[in-house]
Amino acid sequence: MHWRCWIPFVALLATLIGPARRSSPTALAVGRPWATEDCCGCGPLQSVAQGDYRLFIPFASRPPTAALTFVEPFTGEPLQPQPWEPAHWDVTVHSRDVNTWYQLEAMPTNHGPDCAPPPAEHIISSYEDAVYLCRNHLMTAIQAAGYGVIYLTPNHMVDFSQGTATIRFDVSTLRTSMRDWIDLWISPYDDHLQLPLDMEVDLSGPPRRAVQVRMDLSGNYFDLVIYRDFQATVIDGPPIPYDQFLTPSPRRRDTFELQISRTRIKFGMPAYNFYWIDTAIPDLGWGQGVVQFGHHSYNPLKDCTSCRAGTWHWDNITISPARPFTMIPASRRFADRANPAVTLAAPTPANARLRFAGIGPNLQVRFNGGAWQPAQLQAHDARYFKDEHFRSFWMPIPAGVTQVEFRGDLWWGADWHVRDISVWALP
Repeated sequence: MHWRCWIPFVALLATLIGPARRSSPTALAVGRPWATEDCCGCGPLQSVAQGDYRLFIPFASRPPTAALTFVEPFTGEPLQPQPWEPAHWDVTVHSRDVNTWYQLEAMPTNHGPDCAPPPAEHIISSYEDAVYLCRNHLMTAIQAAGYGVIYLTPNHMVDFSQGTATIRFDVSTLRTSMRDWIDLWISPYDDHLQLPLDMEVDLSGPPRRAVQVRMDLSGNYFDLVIYRDFQATVIDGPPIPYDQFLTPSPRRRDTFELQISRTRIKFGMPAYNFYWIDTAIPDLGWGQGVVQFGHHSYNPLKDCTSCRAGTWHWDNITISPARPFTMIPASRRFADRANPAVTLAAPTPANARLRFAGIGPNLQVRFNGGAWQPAQLQAHDARYFKDEHFRSFWMPIPAGVTQVEFRGDLWWGADWHVRDISVWALP
């Protein structure tokens, strides 16, 4: 055996002997090996990451700037559907109508009460149950007679600053309503919106700069939208639904792949050698972006007697290369007049940002009981602003904060409300 093959095993032994804090792995950050090919099959460097803990297995000659691959396998075999609230992902669940702010519309969703596979079902109605784990993969499920969305955002950005980057994800293909769909957003860290939407039915429009891959509302195919200073350029893919080369299934999860550089984008299903998008584009002008996986529900039962609210099954998400950043969740998913304060899971680091969605005039925040200050909106396209729409907030927060408190005023439809609160920070 070549001497290089012993390097990771010696490093691992040293790590195991030395003091370390252990936790069960839920996601991997995999570094590229020091050479372009594996050293006699010993494979790439890995670091198991959860919260603020990583166990690194280094290679001797690995460059200090080696790129990372973010891997999320969604492992877990609970005895019943398990709400998924990890520290290394932001899970945002939104429903527009006031009567659904505290409890979602009840709906049947895939997997039985014992996690039996489809066609077995169970009923959900709570926000926490809208994103759940069964049988080593993740489900999103939401029914909104108005409009609702779930966004899943990992704590790693995609990095295509040095060339092409790849985002892969496995997802089920059975679509139960054309008014229930998925999409993928990539937008610069300081431009991203917690709740982006390219429709006027709710929320506050798209980000200033972004790339969106969206499922069409008339069939199971995808197109591409590029936003520059809030202006959309749509690149239509061929209107060929994946139904033409596969049988849609709630149990089989097929791989979708996005390849992105500053000047080219390709999206499709590599196992079928089919791509809806494969095109050169004018230089985006940016090379790293927050990645958001969306599941939308826009009155999925309307005008269709056989339609149902959808359940999408997700697995094996990878981002390569990826750049990590810090996420700190709050102790409760919402704040209101009766419950105005939340506690953060850890003190805020330097140069951090407070991130939340909110509704109501004159929203204000204060940190650790200090002075009140106006809550700051992320940059939006004001053409989408309506009193009844939640907006995305993004503002500096001092280092060392552990408690955030909110207040605001009534609007014509209800009282102020804040949801899905967290703190983000770059390394």
